[in-house]
Amino acid sequence: MPLLLPVDRLPLLALLQITDRTTVYAVIAGYLLVLVGVGLVFRRFSRDTSDYFRAGGQATWWLVGGSVFMGGFSAMTFTGAAGMAYQAGWSLVLLYGSGVIGYLLMAMGPSVWFRQTRMVTAADVIRLRFGPGMEQFYAYLQSCTAPLFGGIHLYSLAIFTTSLLGLDVRVAIVVLGVVVLFYTAMSGAWAVLAADFIKGLVLLPITIAVAVVCLVRLGGISGLLQHISAAGLQTAFAPVKSYETVAGLHNITAGYFTWGFITAYYCTQIIATNNFTTAGKFLAVKDGREARRASLLAAAALLVGMFIFFIPPMTARLLIPAEVAAMPLRNPTEGAYAAIAMYLLPSGLVALVLVGMCASTMSTLDSGLTNLASLITQNIYPALCRLFRLTPWEGRARLVLARVVNLLCALTIITCALVMERLGTGGVFNLMVNLVALVLAPVTVPMMWGMFVRRVPLWAAPVSIIVGLVVSFSIALVPKLLGTAPWYYHQQMFSVYAAGTLAFLGARLACRRDDPAVDAREAEYFSRRNRPVDFATEIGQGNDGRQMRIVGLFGLVMGAAILLLLLPASSAGHSGKILLIAGSTATIGGVLMYFGYANRST
Repeated sequence: MPLLLPVDRLPLLALLQITDRTTVYAVIAGYLLVLVGVGLVFRRFSRDTSDYFRAGGQATWWLVGGSVFMGGFSAMTFTGAAGMAYQAGWSLVLLYGSGVIGYLLMAMGPSVWFRQTRMVTAADVIRLRFGPGMEQFYAYLQSCTAPLFGGIHLYSLAIFTTSLLGLDVRVAIVVLGVVVLFYTAMSGAWAVLAADFIKGLVLLPITIAVAVVCLVRLGGISGLLQHISAAGLQTAFAPVKSYETVAGLHNITAGYFTWGFITAYYCTQIIATNNFTTAGKFLAVKDGREARRASLLAAAALLVGMFIFFIPPMTARLLIPAEVAAMPLRNPTEGAYAAIAMYLLPSGLVALVLVGMCASTMSTLDSGLTNLASLITQNIYPALCRLFRLTPWEGRARLVLARVVNLLCALTIITCALVMERLGTGGVFNLMVNLVALVLAPVTVPMMWGMFVRRVPLWAAPVSIIVGLVVSFSIALVPKLLGTAPWYYHQQMFSVYAAGTLAFLGARLACRRDDPAVDAREAEYFSRRNRPVDFATEIGQGNDGRQMRIVGLFGLVMGAAILLLLLPASSAGHSGKILLIAGSTATIGGVLMYFGYANRST
């Protein structure tokens, strides 16, 4: 664990010290208060568990699309991935293009199909396709793994921000965790969707600003390329690398960024994006048309992001390599993004950069938290009631239970993060993370094929998962037992996906052509999947105008708050940057409010 010191004692050069801590703390505190306000305002939107877990199927495409984009990455983009970009350059831009392809493919069908199943949770969709056995398997698997991953995200964010600001890491874990707990437990999916969109209003403008400032300092794109050439980094920064080049990069796993790795990474991202387990947020949109628009918005936002997220750490490699090496982190290159922000921006905008990092991780946390609570409340709890011959709560009682479960799940995640802070992330925690990674890849294979392959028996999914698990664990354990070199990433992933696919399609060939159970279940799934949602008939009147007015108001508030950064003395000479960021945030908020009031009927 990195040493935590007061800011004035951090082992950084003077140009990387955050001197105006009052402004930084005020920005972060104001941002957290806005999120609390989101929870309070959207509380009345949830009248039952359908509202609480999937926004009652009334969310607009722009709200869901923004949330999908924000939930697709975490602070690791600006720490771990930025650290790789610091060394590997354009390879990270190329890798993040896989997310764009994944969302575009989702827009071609899966996102529409998810909404048209008319379910509340992803596990409900799995039950519709593969039966209650797979529903319970997935629900319990997520219940075991989600708190661990949530704890890791929360702990990683806390350890990074506190290393820069000199706070106690346990205080950061509790404060950030309680804020997420508050707005998600109070308002559920509505608060998650709105908060994620509002976070995006901060994240994109500030990251665009950082990238533009970096390019201006280097002399534009041509200047960036010239600096790379002058530093002799053309080979290290090449999008696709040889095994020998990767071997010369510090702290980069062997085989990364080669053609095999990139191909496997694209396959992994496409499969991870397009399968039943990602149905959650698309169940919240109004209809299939809106679901497609949400996917396209997420793809467009990520297309912008993939070009702007990694220019700053590459710039840090070119301008301040010694200062990055002095960052008070276990792996200093992971602080490259923050270092270049501190080098080029005033304290107030550095605080916005940290807020952007908080936003990305908190979006992952709140989405995972609501998803976990929905699985326990909507899938595990009713099944336990049936097992013990009890009558499950319904209506308002089930909604109260959902809020309590959400609260308990948040406390569990906070506890996991605190335990990690106490024991570190080595040893048992690394073992747990590796085991989870071994399990999740085999699970996604049948969840992808099941979306569109017909004539598949119910036992095809568990057989595919079991075969995939055997291959996955064998690849991980056998080299250790025999003392041989571990497999490359792409060898592992292609083997797992091939084994799971062959098992799934093999089960299809073995399926009886006249099996009435298969025919009945598939007929129900595909008929639901292909039947467009008639929103007016099935849901009634929407609340599009209210969504626009409320989120737009928060956007205007955020824009006005950013203007206050003109006041501190540390902002002298940076007024243009502050005005542009405040103006872009307020403009989007104003546009939403205009259309919201133009649509007064909802």
